Amino acid sequence: MKIKNDLDKKVREELFRLTLSRGAVFLNKFAEIDHPKFFVVAGLSQDKIYTCSFYINSNIHPALTKKQELLNLQVPIKGDKYSFLTHTSFVCCSTVLPVKTTNIHSWIINNTCSYKGQLDKDDLANVTSAIINSGLLTDEEIELYFNEE
Repeated sequence: MKIKNDLDKKVREELFRLTLSRGAVFLNKFAEIDHPKFFVVAGLSQDKIYTCSFYINSNIHPALTKKQELLNLQVPIKGDKYSFLTHTSFVCCSTVLPVKTTNIHSWIINNTCSYKGQLDKDDLANVTSAIINSGLLTDEEIELYFNEE
């Protein structure tokens, strides 16, 4: 039976990887953060193994208001558009969160993470544009995560 369980686990992991899409929003309990945190998968490698993700914050940290280049990377998403938000929040495109899809799947299996919804096409385009134009990613990373082919 162990072989069957291992096979089932691999099949579930592969199905998750294949169905993951850009704009997916999750809520996860990260070890280094004292509360569950939303994150969005903004970029996805063509083989869907690697993600370029970003935290979603309830507010813009006051320290960022004095740094226009970082303030520009706080992309608002309206709370009334998404059932998982209670108010307008901000995708923090100034902090890249590279995550393997296998990690997201493991978090879900371990009940620390759950799928919450999908950013709409316009919000995803705004987040994508912000990060591509930010200068934070190399050309290779942009090609890896945002290649539409």
